[in-house]
Amino acid sequence: MKRDTADIDYCRLSINTPGEMTPRSYSQHRRATSSAKTKRRIRQAALDLYRERGITRTTISGIAERADVSRGTVLNHYGNAEQLLNHLLDEIVVELGYPDERVMEGAASEPERVRRYVDAMFRFFVRSEEHWPSFAGSLDHPVARAREEEFYSVVGRLYAATFLDLASDRVVEAAARAYVNYSPLNDLRAAGLTLDEAIEVVSNTLIDLVARRRGELAMPVAQ
Repeated sequence: MKRDTADIDYCRLSINTPGEMTPRSYSQHRRATSSAKTKRRIRQAALDLYRERGITRTTISGIAERADVSRGTVLNHYGNAEQLLNHLLDEIVVELGYPDERVMEGAASEPERVRRYVDAMFRFFVRSEEHWPSFAGSLDHPVARAREEEFYSVVGRLYAATFLDLASDRVVEAAARAYVNYSPLNDLRAAGLTLDEAIEVVSNTLIDLVARRRGELAMPVAQ
């Protein structure tokens, strides 16, 4: 029996060798790829506008125009402006990875804990450099403020796991706050130090300070 050409073409499309896509799966893959590209454009447009205008003054319409998509497309992917902001922050937190108390697992001494603390914090600061400008001017926004509090809560646990009984000491607390920050890191790198060298300098400074502080607190109080 002679088979119709259309039937042969249909069979060719329906019976695939291992690893080949059916027309339906290919179409789904193409749509998924297109959707991912659209979401990347929306994300970048939102981050750019947050940096230029601030979160409060960034609108869905403005994001859509910058991303070259319709307003409905943005809403379809993310819902409203606050949902978009939360979604982007969720993605960024996953990408950056907050430094937490797990950094201290296996640390055998106080100097090692301090080195790990400075290393984790400075490397986090470097990882966050790309995104910080988008939110630096909007920390009074409720969503941004809540995320900032979440960050300090996580980092607070790391700080406590680093300095243990000295975590509440006013000298140690002030020194850690002053030295383990964006400004000292940026100043050291501007002076020509590498990231690793900056970590070493600040670590050694804090290690010496903590050792001296322990010695001072161990001295008997004069009567």
